[in-house]
Amino acid sequence: MLAVEDLTRAKWNCLHFALPEEAHSTRAELASRGLAVFDIDGGTIETKDQLLSALAQAMRFPDYFGMNWDALDECLRSMDWLPSDGYVLFFKNAESFWQKSSHLAGMFTEIWMAAAEEWGSREIPFHLIFVW
Repeated sequence: MLAVEDLTRAKWNCLHFALPEEAHSTRAELASRGLAVFDIDGGTIETKDQLLSALAQAMRFPDYFGMNWDALDECLRSMDWLPSDGYVLFFKNAESFWQKSSHLAGMFTEIWMAAAEEWGSREIPFHLIFVW
């Protein structure tokens, strides 16, 4: 179960799993508390380029984003272009994404977790919610 209070704090557990109805109400509450909230649809993502493009668009990455894993890591650790009290990404249709592209899902999760550790050291929430 998603707890809004957990998502508004920097915590070691930055990965979460939720059902769509739970994610919908949580998303609205987080946005009302001043966190930057993003959504992507994993149901159509099958390639690295599709994943990086979806992330860049949803999270409003700057034009210099290089469309590679290193650039993703750099952007997720910075977010200078979008200052906020915290960041939460809702990854919808995650089950489909994991089934079609588990290697991409694993790499993305690893990069997210490394960035979340850095944000946590600054006490800024940085969470990823896989919506099943």
